[in-house]
Amino acid sequence: MKVAISYPPIVNRHGQKAMVSQNRNVQFFKAPTYLLPVVHAQAGTWLKQLGHELLWDDGNAQLKSYEQWFADLVAARPDVVVFESTTPVMKFYWRVTSELKAKLPDTVFIMTGYHSMRKPEETCENSATDVVLRSNHVDFVLSKLIPIIASDKDWRTHCKIEGLVIRMADGTLRSTGHFRQVEPLEKSPVVDRDLVQWRNYALENGNFLQLPGTYATSVIRDCMFGKCTFCRYNGPDLTFSMLPVQRSLDEYERLINDYGVKEIFDDSGVWYRGKEAREFAQGIIDRGLHKRGCYFGFNTRFEYLDEETIKLLAAANFRFVLIGLEAADDETLQRLKKGYQLQHVERSLKWMSQYGLHPHLTIMVGYYWQTRQQLDGTVQFVKSLMYQGLARTLQVTLCTPLDFTPYHQECIDQKVLLTEDYDDHDMSKLIVKTPLPHAEYYKAVREMYGIAFSPQFILRQVRYLLTGRTRDWQFLFTYGWRAIRRVRNHIFNLTRHENTISG
Repeated sequence: MKVAISYPPIVNRHGQKAMVSQNRNVQFFKAPTYLLPVVHAQAGTWLKQLGHELLWDDGNAQLKSYEQWFADLVAARPDVVVFESTTPVMKFYWRVTSELKAKLPDTVFIMTGYHSMRKPEETCENSATDVVLRSNHVDFVLSKLIPIIASDKDWRTHCKIEGLVIRMADGTLRSTGHFRQVEPLEKSPVVDRDLVQWRNYALENGNFLQLPGTYATSVIRDCMFGKCTFCRYNGPDLTFSMLPVQRSLDEYERLINDYGVKEIFDDSGVWYRGKEAREFAQGIIDRGLHKRGCYFGFNTRFEYLDEETIKLLAAANFRFVLIGLEAADDETLQRLKKGYQLQHVERSLKWMSQYGLHPHLTIMVGYYWQTRQQLDGTVQFVKSLMYQGLARTLQVTLCTPLDFTPYHQECIDQKVLLTEDYDDHDMSKLIVKTPLPHAEYYKAVREMYGIAFSPQFILRQVRYLLTGRTRDWQFLFTYGWRAIRRVRNHIFNLTRHENTISG
């Protein structure tokens, strides 16, 4: 059976591409970041191992126009097409699925993604989609579903796999209930790098200081914390599972030895902590991978790594640590259920910077309750951290309600959501009522991104050269130039709608 895992190019009127894969939410970028969709890549790898013909069809990373992508997919005539979707591009996917179904009436179209898994009937009602997966464990579900479709002409009636909504022959919908993961994560294969054309994702990514870089097969599925109200990794439809340390270390060794990778990032919602984090770092050292000129990075949370662990990670040549700050007032952190207190932030960052890690802060503005004091406090706190050198880079986003998360539902219940149009959820504008005019939050975005161009910040980076660490020289003279265009792109993307929706 021929299966296409497909990502159509989606370009807005500003010439920006929608980055759908492996993202917390869709954003449109002029300077694109091509992100390897790790779970879908595992799904494709698994299907190939089962003997199916797998067409890896990422029109974005393959630099296709929409017209070329559409024509190529129709010409390939796959038996199954798998899409990944989310709120800001749902209407696009509904339309394109129906257009493709008219050209490929015998092809089975499967919709995956966080929005559809939480509102599956909606997607079936608005498009020609045949199956919606009610789970983000796409690899586990497809490895069972595709063989059934291949072997049973009446699969729509007979399929008993949990976590599906199936369109029946008469147009009615049949639900098989919620998906429950009962199999260990290591049953899913590590990503076949050649199959997914990994080099298409190796250069255009702001997380990489050295090139080529790549994303590891994630060691954590979903999130071990799983309580943040704004985050997708939250809800009864998600389950936490962990890959064995040695399995992941084997993959890192292959990436370095066989593919010459110079930076590896694990985009698990939250990476290992405690015993597993130390075991992983020690494994890197024991295998001598820390001396191979490759950097490593991951996502974590404040208070998840103690000084001993951070010191060991640094010795293992870990560099990039992405960590969510979100806001700089305890009320907001409590409302978001972040699970840490502001007083512990500086201590964690001091340890990371002391041992040579490069913390990357993610911040949001525009919560529907965010006052002038809270907003200004966040801006000033972020400036302080950056000017002290406690963080090296940052990313600011507008807090956009995601895919019927608790925060999204709260916005609906509180009647603060300003639009019901899914197209407006692309993180380029504020779509909730706020205590301040929306222009004040856009101004805060510009102010925080402007830190990168301030003399105080640049002087701090110059002072880091005294450490003698290669990574600090690379950061200033190599990465810095690549980062400038991305900073400018983020500022444009997050402030170009200042006057379109009023708060």
